[in-house]
Amino acid sequence: MTTWKDGVVAAVIENTVEIARSSEDVFDYLSDQGHEIDWNPDCVSMRKLTDGPVGIGTRFRAKWKQGPVVFTEVTAYERPRSWTYVNGGSIGCVLTVTLEPASGGTRLTSRGVWSANGLARLFFPVFIRIMRKAAVQVMANARRAMEECRDLATA
Repeated sequence: MTTWKDGVVAAVIENTVEIARSSEDVFDYLSDQGHEIDWNPDCVSMRKLTDGPVGIGTRFRAKWKQGPVVFTEVTAYERPRSWTYVNGGSIGCVLTVTLEPASGGTRLTSRGVWSANGLARLFFPVFIRIMRKAAVQVMANARRAMEECRDLATA
């Protein structure tokens, strides 16, 4: 963990997983945060707030078991290579996902830069320990969902 000059505490959580699907399939399914409720048991609700297809500027209202309702926004979207979601609040995250070809599929790397400000700094070290463990399971769930779903167009 590091402390930024304005008193915000930050930590990075990075994980990689290989998925036996094409980069296009992985991108199209996982970059749409609306699908997360289908494969992440910690996701309580997920609602798209903007019209049209997912892309830069798309916003979601999200709730996970570990925290309050947050609003996320797509800030980068380069099909089929990468996307970035950002959310604010007392604990915020900039989550960037990159995809690379791998033998038999796609290598997905998820890199979250988590930050805390205000009173959230007090419990942030515990939060990050919990999130590091949860992130490994989330990646396994995403891989399993992608590999088990035959027709992603109807997912």
